[in-house]
Amino acid sequence: MGVEFGISTVVLNGFLEDLARRGRGSYTIRSYRLGLGDFDRWLVERQQSLTAVTRREVEDYIDGFARGHRSDGRAPHSQRDEVIELQSGRRRRQPGRAARTVNHRLSVLASFFDYVFDQAADGAGCVSPVPRAPEPGPRHGRPGGGDAPVRRRAELRRREPRKLPRDVDPAVVGRLIDAAGSWRDRALLLLLSRTGARIGDWSAEHGRHGVLGMTLADFDQRTSTITVRLKGARDEHRVPVTEQFWVAFDRYLAEERGDPPTDAAWVGRRRGRGRPLSYAAFEAGLRQLAGKVGVNVSAHMFRHTVATGLTEHAGVAVAQSVLGHRHVATTIDSYAHVDRVALVDAIAAFEQCGQANRTTIAAPQGGTCSPMTRARSPSSTRSRTPARSRSSNDRACRAIGCSSPVRDRRL
Repeated sequence: MGVEFGISTVVLNGFLEDLARRGRGSYTIRSYRLGLGDFDRWLVERQQSLTAVTRREVEDYIDGFARGHRSDGRAPHSQRDEVIELQSGRRRRQPGRAARTVNHRLSVLASFFDYVFDQAADGAGCVSPVPRAPEPGPRHGRPGGGDAPVRRRAELRRREPRKLPRDVDPAVVGRLIDAAGSWRDRALLLLLSRTGARIGDWSAEHGRHGVLGMTLADFDQRTSTITVRLKGARDEHRVPVTEQFWVAFDRYLAEERGDPPTDAAWVGRRRGRGRPLSYAAFEAGLRQLAGKVGVNVSAHMFRHTVATGLTEHAGVAVAQSVLGHRHVATTIDSYAHVDRVALVDAIAAFEQCGQANRTTIAAPQGGTCSPMTRARSPSSTRSRTPARSRSSNDRACRAIGCSSPVRDRRL
């Protein structure tokens, strides 16, 4: 009997069934299946069996995966984020894959090999070829946590840059809504840009959630609210909407939706006419609309726009309630640090603080200083600053975590 290259179907299906028994969601199982399918093709290309995989093979696979290699023969993968060339001004995508994508693939391989060794009769004592993170160690006097242990990153894992949420300018939102080619699309854009709800999907594999997963029964015009199902456990979440949305929604129901054989609120208009509107169809339409307007947006950017605005003007508690976050820490970690108004005010106050207390000794046109100018000393200059100015400057500087120039001349 010959050696079987790659991952056998029995082992793969057993692993996916084990994920389902452990309560993993459909999107997680799908991403694991796709990731292991790519690893399987890579092993077949190299005529490598699963039992002979060592750390060296994992390193080679992750290195090629990070650089954008595709095992199905397509062109190398490029990141979604674009860079602008300074000389030509052209936009281009960076080659390779993002650090988060690489780390997720490592997690997929680590979980899969753990399952393989657990199921093998002779797997006791075997070491996974995927490097593990070392045990947390002491801080050794580092500030910010006392003796709390420090989590160390596992080998092969990339450092993930923290990115601020990308939002959409309100003027751009208005242009997109005005340029929408149907009442359905206009109502969807109003709903996304006013409520911050996730776009979601309606599919046989993943069920229904978000805006696209709504039925006609989820709209309550009497209380001016809608009910959406959140991701994960599909908890129901009620969100208020404004009158502008109901005008567009009523026109969509009366002129475009018709009487399809589905209770889905949003249905296709062309090739998918009469069937629930899918995420892929909506995203394709949004890209076409954004290209016509001349902007680059995604459905989730509307959620970031609402979340950022609510956090800045209404507070974290209101933003958490509207967004449907189960834990307020999620809202704080994602949006509380982007209070741009407070940052601008603090920097402006710091600038005024420095200008008010900066001493400039300029020589007269004759090239010599006057006796009064020569007699002025730094100590006498500091004493001329009113007490009220010093206290207000101190507060402005403390707001951004610096020392007051009035008291600390080392700045």
